[in-house]
Amino acid sequence: MTGRRLGILTRAGLGLALGAGAVAVMTVQAPAGAQSFPTSTDVETYRDTVESVFMEDRGGTTSGMASCVMCHTWQTSIRFSLETPETEAGWTAEQSRSNLDVVGQLINTQDPESSRLLLKPLSTQSGGLPHTGGNFWESTDDPEYGRLLQWIQRLPDDQFIPAPEPEIDFAFFRACVQEVFANPRDGQLPCSRCHSGGLNGFAPAPGRGDRWSDEEAQRAFQLISRVITPGNAEQSRFLLKPLHPDGGGAYTHNGPRRWENRSDPEWEMLAGWVRGQRSGSSCS
Repeated sequence: MTGRRLGILTRAGLGLALGAGAVAVMTVQAPAGAQSFPTSTDVETYRDTVESVFMEDRGGTTSGMASCVMCHTWQTSIRFSLETPETEAGWTAEQSRSNLDVVGQLINTQDPESSRLLLKPLSTQSGGLPHTGGNFWESTDDPEYGRLLQWIQRLPDDQFIPAPEPEIDFAFFRACVQEVFANPRDGQLPCSRCHSGGLNGFAPAPGRGDRWSDEEAQRAFQLISRVITPGNAEQSRFLLKPLHPDGGGAYTHNGPRRWENRSDPEWEMLAGWVRGQRSGSSCS
């Protein structure tokens, strides 16, 4: 990373970065007398293999061209939130140790190919997941993909196993969540003003009348899955973007701040849904 680019990042607010909250991951304790993971060698291997990819200059600052570090050091309260690099060359060993904890939330050592660390930068045509930052790898034949896959495969099989995610209820989404989209708070724009189309179109205006068709609701439900982390309301962009930063929300949101803090009854209701605790058609 050049000094100019690091300076741009710093001015953009890297100093305000917040560490990602914990995501449930099952790990196994090392036997008595054995060195626990990660050892200093594990950290160095991670630094050489993985963090070098995060620092790779992609040639620009727009989607698909920005290096990982351009976004994943300053976005607040997201699952993949790295430390701000100490120098132009990258992270210190201590920072890398902290980053490894974060990266561990994105990998599955029992099923390496399902790891979000591999699927987010991979083209959706090749089985990847939608990624706001764009896709860097056209296929699984990309050398970077192969390098990270081999690193995950060499970790102990039981080192990072994601906990099962709760099922998010469609009936509650249709009865209660979509009602939030349809009812802006005083002086604010409705969610559908910005989120009615494209990959962020989880809040479309009803095609006819004031109710959504089954097809419209199903599509919106599929799209909202991109901005929620089932079981973890505190890391779901759907709940962080409209939440005021002083109340624990995301640093940036082009739209209004609907909630001042997490004690807002509406935020608590939606958080319960994201955690898998709300279902059916009762919103109270």
